[in-house]
Amino acid sequence: MRWPLLGAALLAASAGAQAVPRLPQAGAETRARAVLQGMTLDEKIGQVSMAHFFRFLEGRKSGPIAPGAGDIFAQLLPGATLNGGGDAPQPNTPRGWADALRGLETLGRQHLPGGVPAVFGTDAVHGVNNVPGATLYPHNLGLGAAFDPALTRELARATAADMRAMNMDWNFSPVADLGRDPRWGRFYETFGESPWLVADQITAAVTGLQSGGVAATLKHFVGYGSPGLGRDRANAEISMRALHELYLPPFRAGIRAGAMSVMANSGSVNGVPVHASQNILTDLLRGELGFKGLLVSDWNDIDRLVGTFKTHADLVTATAASVNAGIDLYMVPNDVEKYGAALKEAVKTGLVSQERLDEAALRMLTFKAELGLMDTRPAGSSVLADHRALAKRAAAATPTLLENDQALPLKKGRVLVTGPAMDSAATQLGGWSVNWQGVGKGNVGYVPKVSTIATALKASAPAGVTVSALPDGKREALLTAAAKADTIVVALGEAPAAESQADNPSLSLPAAQVQLLRDLMGTGKPVVLVLMAGRPILLPEELQNRLSALVMAYLPGSEGGAALANALYGRAGFPGRLPFTWPGNLGEVGLTADRPPEGAGDAPLPLYPLGFGLDYTAFRTADGRAEKMADGVKVSVTVINTGEKGGTGTLIVRASLPPAGNLEAAKRPVGVVRAELKRGEARTLSVTIPLERLEVFTGDAYGSVTGSVVPGQYAFEVGSESVQLSLP
Repeated sequence: MRWPLLGAALLAASAGAQAVPRLPQAGAETRARAVLQGMTLDEKIGQVSMAHFFRFLEGRKSGPIAPGAGDIFAQLLPGATLNGGGDAPQPNTPRGWADALRGLETLGRQHLPGGVPAVFGTDAVHGVNNVPGATLYPHNLGLGAAFDPALTRELARATAADMRAMNMDWNFSPVADLGRDPRWGRFYETFGESPWLVADQITAAVTGLQSGGVAATLKHFVGYGSPGLGRDRANAEISMRALHELYLPPFRAGIRAGAMSVMANSGSVNGVPVHASQNILTDLLRGELGFKGLLVSDWNDIDRLVGTFKTHADLVTATAASVNAGIDLYMVPNDVEKYGAALKEAVKTGLVSQERLDEAALRMLTFKAELGLMDTRPAGSSVLADHRALAKRAAAATPTLLENDQALPLKKGRVLVTGPAMDSAATQLGGWSVNWQGVGKGNVGYVPKVSTIATALKASAPAGVTVSALPDGKREALLTAAAKADTIVVALGEAPAAESQADNPSLSLPAAQVQLLRDLMGTGKPVVLVLMAGRPILLPEELQNRLSALVMAYLPGSEGGAALANALYGRAGFPGRLPFTWPGNLGEVGLTADRPPEGAGDAPLPLYPLGFGLDYTAFRTADGRAEKMADGVKVSVTVINTGEKGGTGTLIVRASLPPAGNLEAAKRPVGVVRAELKRGEARTLSVTIPLERLEVFTGDAYGSVTGSVVPGQYAFEVGSESVQLSLP
């Protein structure tokens, strides 16, 4: 049946408002129940299904809205639509996006229950990355290196503004998974390895998106970032203790920040596919963490229970298992009708209760009521804001200087720039850029305009420095030029990719790039390596040890080249610090800052530890203090810039806990102090460490665990300062 729009009185109450949530959840649920009460079984099933927006475009591909799109809405009755990474309407412009999504919203109001349109969701993971002309920011791993949640919040709000301009309401972001295995293809989508440092970033990202009018999605609940063998969507073996100490804090932080949706892990935990785990999706997420919002599946993952995991015999039983486990909305871009038929059979045969279906549909309707979709509202402007200055500021906050044998800053002489990443938008932007696999892949040929390192170094060279740039294809000519240079800057990096296609089991660069580096170092000239990559890269030891300088640029976004040039020339410093532990070899993969002591009594040392980074200046700490507060422990330290230049002092606060009967990290990262300091400046910095960051979860190997702050002596280390405090 078709429904009229809700009454004029309800519409007038919030028409034109643009904040998220439009209504408190309780008020939104009341309005949602009014719609749910009159819905048929088919309408409820449609409400908990998500269709690809291509279903409503001409030819089911990139194009204008199909003449019969309204009939398709009336047939599918979808509660949500989405685009796959890189899929676009025509014309593929900001105006084209805004008009297409506004058109789909209008059709939804005409053909869906209660006049409530389908909500549109997309992966805008570092800016509105699928829309030509959008500014693209550093990926999360680089933002993790900045250790600046305020910056992350600002970027998220800017992303939300661009999304709302194009009538987008729902972002499948941020990634709350931990980056614990750098071989994993989604490592660069994480903010790093440490639970509580990531939690701060997640709070910032959720707050920024939702204050800007867009629903955030915490993903992927839970354990997705620790797959076996570092392979995407693989099984993760996670103890209850590790679950609570490591993997839940970022999600808990995002839920406290008000995240409106959560996406389930595509993989499995302890041999159970998460999409069929009631323990994870209901008992843990809703019971223990108190999440009350919408739980959405990942792409086609209920089907995966049958075809990939082979844990269920057919789609009907897989559907029942997943919905009963807690999935509210199924992301079914491949075959919405097939899922609808399976869910209908599951309900009619009693595998899924009517009450559970009603619960899922109510959550979907409540989600849309919070977003204001039950009310009329103005169309988005279709105008993308100019965020280049913000992108440059973000890119400038991320680079991490790992080695420098006085090769930097570049002050004089002839500089040769080369390498496949010196002028590559694809490498600089990484995956989820235009296409989900990156620039140049898929069905969208648009190449974003970016500031590349070669162009920026040439355009902004100071007096006394001459810069030439040569591609690496003609090796003989390149090496001739290299022999005449005073310094060689070589930009290397990983090809763009996402998810399983981005898995890198050997943590290596392509062989041709390694050979290029070897050839350039063979000239005997100082070589500065700028690495654009989404993870730590292992170089042959004889090359690693001979580098004159090594800059980890991560995936720096649209303005990465300009930011890097300023740092290489010394006009800016290197404020970035590693948000992960950089292993020295493949045998050290899995080594993290919070790894407890081993039985042999010795611990391997990484190539570079969490928080490592050099700069053009140096910092000293003094006067460390710790005091009990009502909400935790306040740790203070005086940080002094002892160098000749200004710079950003970033220091991780680490806590040593008293013995509790279980293995525990010698020094657990629990917070950060950070400030820009002028030459010679001293400043006292403080951070309050909530008591939950000091909890340990004790229990026997196969027993239940209980979290508590153990009474005893605690030590807090910041830089060279270590202070002790008795708790509780």
